[in-house]
Amino acid sequence: MASDPQLELRVSRLENDRDSMYDLLTGVIATQQEHTLRFDKMDDRLDKMDNRFDKIDDRLGTIDDRLGTIDDRLGTIETTLTEIVRRLPDPS
Repeated sequence: MASDPQLELRVSRLENDRDSMYDLLTGVIATQQEHTLRFDKMDDRLDKMDNRFDKIDDRLGTIDDRLGTIDDRLGTIETTLTEIVRRLPDPS
């Protein structure tokens, strides 16, 4: 059976194209793996930051509660002082 040179050339080109696509895909896969590692590291860092922010938020909540208590106490003191001033004799 005689082979057609054009057919052989076409098959050879298709094989080369296939091999080139596999090479490209290998590069894409390697890049995706690098990006996955980088995203995982970034995710870990963001998790740590999130934990730190949660702790800061808790501390600020505690401070806010304490300031609320102080504000209530100062309100009570102000009321008491107002009553004391009201009971003082008129200076005139």
